[in-house]
Amino acid sequence: MNGRRILIVSPTPTHPRGAGNRARIETMMQSLIEAGHEVTLLHVEREDGDREAMKAAWGKGYLHADYRAPRTPGQRLRKKLSRLLDADGVQNYKIDDWYDPQLDPVLDDLQRSQRFDAVIVEYVFMSRALLRFGNGVRKLIDTHDMFTDRHQRYLDQGQKPQWYSTTAAEESRGFDRADTVMAITDKERDVFAAMTRTPVITVGHFIACEGRDPALVKSGSLLFVASDNPINLHGLNWFLDEVFPRLQALHPSLEVWLVGSIANQIGDRPGVIKMGRIDDLSEVYRQAHVVINPVRFNTGLSIKNLEAMAYSRPLVSCVAGADGLEQCAGSAFLTADEPDDFAEAVNRVMSDSALAADLGERAGAAASAWNLDNLRELNRALGAG
Repeated sequence: MNGRRILIVSPTPTHPRGAGNRARIETMMQSLIEAGHEVTLLHVEREDGDREAMKAAWGKGYLHADYRAPRTPGQRLRKKLSRLLDADGVQNYKIDDWYDPQLDPVLDDLQRSQRFDAVIVEYVFMSRALLRFGNGVRKLIDTHDMFTDRHQRYLDQGQKPQWYSTTAAEESRGFDRADTVMAITDKERDVFAAMTRTPVITVGHFIACEGRDPALVKSGSLLFVASDNPINLHGLNWFLDEVFPRLQALHPSLEVWLVGSIANQIGDRPGVIKMGRIDDLSEVYRQAHVVINPVRFNTGLSIKNLEAMAYSRPLVSCVAGADGLEQCAGSAFLTADEPDDFAEAVNRVMSDSALAADLGERAGAAASAWNLDNLRELNRALGAG
């Protein structure tokens, strides 16, 4: 394999950890570096990050650029309308509404000095960055999610839309700027392939794998790792209100460990341990008896499920968490959507050590195979395999 000089342009930092999109970018970088590529991360600071932690992780491969939100008349009108309607995110954006044009000369200078062989932009709304690179550079979009009418998925669940949503025509325009579009699931790959002339491949989330040691497990502990976005909070409240009381009746000393910023959104209640942000999740995963994912609807691949699988943990997930991982449901983890069924699945794993061990072993094996498949696909797209 021929190593490539790769630039990753991302509005999302890799550190501090605690959100699935950050974990995806971090583990993808690690996998590319381990495969022999020279990788540079340009963090366009739309989201705040921990610069010192990223310097420690990536050394000279870490760069950052200021971000200033563009202010065009059309954007101002859409923002004003959203405020009037109390409907943040309901109005679809144009594909370049979140792109800062002041990034263009930064990219030009970087390419002149470092001559990258390939550039990967995180999210389709950053696709304008690809226009700064010539025909000799392979240009990829790491989609993370499908943004066509994304707001509707929130509305369908009675939730207030968040973040970025656009039209099919605008998302297609972004895809057409790339040489390859990276979907995170096969389902999204098929949708994207019908929207663009650009080849679309599936590159799922890269994960660092680790075996399970039963001696480290704290019996009666349920782990949920999540950021405080509305989808996660909606699922957690469902679990605490509908499922947890059923389990407490069977296991009075049961604990739910909340890790990540979601812990800040939940009031005190018996049996709920709010751990908050933890930079190194290894220890808490090693100790968890069962990992849960009570998220009721998804907007993409469930990185929560993949992370639990990578740590070889027994996992119980709502059906939405199986999107993109359908082949693993019922084998590498259990799924349930009704409160009684979810409680029964968790109770089965807690009560049957052989089942817990079998699920953990199957999860770890599936995670390892997943990594190999993803790296092969990505290397082919980079012209390196």
